[in-house]
Amino acid sequence: MTLQITFHHLQALVAVADMGSFEAAGDSLGIAQSAVSKHIRGFESRFPFPLFDRTERAARLTLEGSEVLAQARYVLHQRDVLLEQLGSPLKMKRSLRIGVTEIAAMTWLPRFVGAVKAQFPLVELKLEVGGVAWELYDRVRRGQLEMAMVSDSPQWSGLLRLPLGSMRCGWFRLRSFEPQLIRCSVEKLADYPLLIQDRDSAFGRWIIQWFEENNVRPEKTLTCNSFAALGGMATAGMGIGCLPLAVSNELVSMRLVKEVKITPALPVVRYVVVVREEAVTTFHREVATIARKNCDYNNRYQNASIAGPKNDFGK
Repeated sequence: MTLQITFHHLQALVAVADMGSFEAAGDSLGIAQSAVSKHIRGFESRFPFPLFDRTERAARLTLEGSEVLAQARYVLHQRDVLLEQLGSPLKMKRSLRIGVTEIAAMTWLPRFVGAVKAQFPLVELKLEVGGVAWELYDRVRRGQLEMAMVSDSPQWSGLLRLPLGSMRCGWFRLRSFEPQLIRCSVEKLADYPLLIQDRDSAFGRWIIQWFEENNVRPEKTLTCNSFAALGGMATAGMGIGCLPLAVSNELVSMRLVKEVKITPALPVVRYVVVVREEAVTTFHREVATIARKNCDYNNRYQNASIAGPKNDFGK
């Protein structure tokens, strides 16, 4: 009896290729590793050549396997397009892997999750929170994530960037740290110890670029890629921290930190939804629209949920 090729075979192949191992593929698909192996063996038996190089420890595709993978992606993409065009959002059953940074989780992510579940009740959201922007960009590029919501970076080719929102930031110090310092130039700011994210993060590169555009090179910097930790370092008097308003507002209201007005002021940070161009569907665009309607990077979720979403993208 001729073995039928099913979507399960195609999904297993794509998951192993994207995730790098049979175990990780099983986790992403919500099935056991043994089930993934069974799907791959059954699928591979349809071809006169192996799909994976068994001499390598990692799940590495052969040249022929890469060609089959490209066709598998195309078939699965067309299946999704068909289901989205002809099916009802209330009956759409699928998973969606999304990566977001720390600041989204601190602000609008819970409201977004609720809105997606209301419009697509059978869609299972698989969220990965944390990591720096370039890691999330790369995971979308490699197919390990379907979407990511990150600060804008035009350097990645082959990725569609849909506008999302913007984040406002400022410089904040412990109230007893240089208490006479209320406002200063960016040149004077660089004389103090500064608390910023490092170059591994898009936010850190954005800060360094702002200094470079103003012909300033700060020498005394302490770096950390967690906004919450930077806020704690500022309240400990370790320096002047560059903090999003979602973090600083609470610290200011508790009278722990005070803003230092800098000339010129920091520009806003633009955020986007990132999807691979060849994989984007109507469903992805609808999810991006839901995110854009619900995002507010400038207020913690507890506060923002009272006032409702505010989006100043493009202002």
